[in-house]
Amino acid sequence: MLDDSLDIDQKATANRVRNFLAYDFDHLLNIAGLAPNDLSVVDDSHISSPRMDVSGVSAHGGVNHIEQSFNRIIEAEKACHAIYKTIMNCRNGNKQPYQTILAEAYLHNIEDFKIQSILCYSSSQYDILKRRALCEFADRWDKWKEVYGVEYMSDLHIHNKNKIGSEQALGQH
Repeated sequence: MLDDSLDIDQKATANRVRNFLAYDFDHLLNIAGLAPNDLSVVDDSHISSPRMDVSGVSAHGGVNHIEQSFNRIIEAEKACHAIYKTIMNCRNGNKQPYQTILAEAYLHNIEDFKIQSILCYSSSQYDILKRRALCEFADRWDKWKEVYGVEYMSDLHIHNKNKIGSEQALGQH
């Protein structure tokens, strides 16, 4: 049901995406040992598989902690690549410079006022465009997290409570 999924709370969704990109993405980059500019140079073929020791287990109760650590790193790498691809897949026209806004803010760590100046938008215009860019990221994230095998990661949309509440009330009668 695509119609139901279109009724999202734009401001709340934008805030969730902003936090995801500012904090979760940064944490995933740290786990993967990557910098944002590494993502543009390395393609998918460079995501490596975990390497185990010769025996396949360590001396710690038969659990291969090296394998667990590498699996965690690989998952973080895949998530970082999915985030990068999502950003780079956003629209980037004159009236919708969403890719530029997101790439400058979250891949190059440029402050909003500088991006606003680069794009020649007023503060209020820029705020609207950034909110739209963040919401577009949430929309496109659903595809790219599946492509990169991290579909277990959260949906970033927040749905309007009024519609959901009224649908639940109707279903109870």
